[in-house]
Amino acid sequence: MKMLEFLASLATDPELMSAFRRSPHETLNRLNLTADDQRALLAGDPVALRQAVFTEQAMAAHEATGEVKAPNSPELMPVPPRPAEAPANPELMPPPPKPANSELMPRLVRSNPEMMPPPPKPPEPAPPANPEMMPPPMPEEIPPPRPANPEMMPPPMPEEIPPPRPEKIHPPKHSAGSYQQESVRFEPIDFELDLAQDAMLAGLDSMRSQDQDPCGVWSAEGLTMVGTGMRAGVHMTVETRLAIEQATRVLYLVADPVSEACIRNLNPAAESLWPLYQTGKPRIEIYETIIARILDELESAGDLCVALYGHPGVLSHAAWESIRRARATGKRARMLPAISTEDSLFADLGLDIGRAGLQSFEATRFLYYKYNFDPCAGLLLWQVSVLGEDQWNLQHTEVRPRLQVLTGYLMKFYGPEHEVFLYHAPELPTSRALIERVALRDLPKAEFISISTLYIPPRGQPQMNEENIQALERMEVGNQQSA
Repeated sequence: MKMLEFLASLATDPELMSAFRRSPHETLNRLNLTADDQRALLAGDPVALRQAVFTEQAMAAHEATGEVKAPNSPELMPVPPRPAEAPANPELMPPPPKPANSELMPRLVRSNPEMMPPPPKPPEPAPPANPEMMPPPMPEEIPPPRPANPEMMPPPMPEEIPPPRPEKIHPPKHSAGSYQQESVRFEPIDFELDLAQDAMLAGLDSMRSQDQDPCGVWSAEGLTMVGTGMRAGVHMTVETRLAIEQATRVLYLVADPVSEACIRNLNPAAESLWPLYQTGKPRIEIYETIIARILDELESAGDLCVALYGHPGVLSHAAWESIRRARATGKRARMLPAISTEDSLFADLGLDIGRAGLQSFEATRFLYYKYNFDPCAGLLLWQVSVLGEDQWNLQHTEVRPRLQVLTGYLMKFYGPEHEVFLYHAPELPTSRALIERVALRDLPKAEFISISTLYIPPRGQPQMNEENIQALERMEVGNQQSA
């Protein structure tokens, strides 16, 4: 058995999962995996495992077609050269000094690196000969529109008043295989929905899009958006598995071959949306093409399941807009919850938002607008790997210079020595989380910036609100006297 086959089986076979949990060494030996594969699986290094899986996938494609396809892990960008006074190996650098409240922050590094063999350094990715072999991006990649003059616009308000939407939207029909070549006409996008629009999106102001019977949420009719979670296969809920397995048609957009294998095991006719991505094409055009494909498939199939990486509703414009347009035509459309990067981050970083709170922003929007965020609460910035990008760029080669701007802005509030965490949730069933800890000033030099979410711990304690505290105390005294 090969590694990719084992990981796909581990993610879908409860008996194998149970056996591996009880005795991993015995299970791997019984399945005749090579010694190198066993070491990689047991070490759980996310970079080495990812590289091994894509290498194996490329070799399988070569055996099947005779074409040579370079293995790649496009998110792993080369680290820029460090200044002469810095050591060449970042592992040898002393940790940055602790901030004043460091006792509240866990010291997190990769799990027990001393006990595991060093992973092979992945080669610098080559441009793909065939985009089918490349992992699609996380669906949480929706860059906001760049405003003409962000200084003149108040942060919490939308850039412009959105045009009125038609009562019904009839998507254009496309023939099979035409989505890459045809230009797509689309309506203007409103990235900031107000409360009334949120209610419409949820179907609260239209009986047409509400399920009238108690069992409506279990109906296969219409459009069902599901998420595969972060750890391939293992994070799929029972509800999601049933939706994929029982749907007439299944489309998917996932980030690794193991998740793809899990989906195809549940529904062999499932098709990938990854071929719709084209380097250099505006992201919004790609998303509109995906929406058109989803609505066409829904129209012809009657029931359609679309599986996305992570949580289908986290920073996923195509998912929400597909649901909105489907409901506008009177069709059922629903989304099932899934495990997101944030959920995994809470567990792996030991983050309890009940203590310091959490603020969450898309990284580019965070720079474009003057949000009134509080450095005394945790700050989560999504999509730092595509900071300022509006076109699809698989390698994200220009992100490091842009990070200088973000770093300079953050240092005004936190200082250069404040420690931050770059977090990447585990993708594969035996992977560990990838956690990189750096001083804020060194953020643009971080090794895994291109695949990570940025978490900035609180700095200092918030000011006590004595007025509110006294009001509550007076209320408590009054209750006791009345009793």
